[in-house]
Order: sequence, then C-alpha cells, then structure tokens
Amino acid sequence: MIRKYCTILTLLAAGLAAADRKPLPWEKDHLRTGQLLYRENCAVCHEIERPQSKKLGPSFYQLFRRPQMPIAKMKPSREYIKVRIQFGGALMPAFRNWLNDREIEALIDYIASK
Repeated sequence: MIRKYCTILTLLAAGLAAADRKPLPWEKDHLRTGQLLYRENCAVCHEIERPQSKKLGPSFYQLFRRPQMPIAKMKPSREYIKVRIQFGGALMPAFRNWLNDREIEALIDYIASK
C-alpha cells in the first residue's frame, strides 16, 4: 500500500515539475505563441518590424542585436526584459497578472527572433 502511494506521489511531482519547465526550442508553436502574445499585448505601443517607431514605446526591432536598449541605455538582457514585462515601467503597465512565466518566455523568444 505504501509503495502505491509513493508511486502516485512520484508521478504527481513529475507532473508538477513538467508544468514549470521551459518549453524546448523544437516544441510546437513556441514562437507562434510569442507572436500572438506580442500582437495582443505589445504591438499597440511597440514596433518590431522597423527600427524607428512613431508609437508610444521604443521599437523592439533587432533588440537583442543592439549594443544598448533605446531607453535604458544598457545591453539588452532576457532578465531585464522579463522584469520589465512583469512589473512595467514609467508608462508601461505590468503584465505579471496576465502572463505566466512560460508566456513571458515565449514573448521574449519572439522578440529575440526579430
């Protein structure tokens, strides 16, 4: 009986660990998810197809290939972008209540792919 419960607990723990892991690059539609999240949450304020933007926020065009970010004036990093998405900025709203870690990672991967 104890062995049965140990097996159940092990399977449960493995399921929880799998739910928290980052998706692998070859997993289906990861960048597509990021693109849809970008269009739904970011495109209204941020350009991604052109270096110059007439929108409220800075352009994300080739953001991770630049030596520094447009406003922060520091080298772009995934960690900084993730914090900015989660907690917002001066004019940018926080998305921590709308996007989970996996969605934020997909969004950052999409931005990095442009």
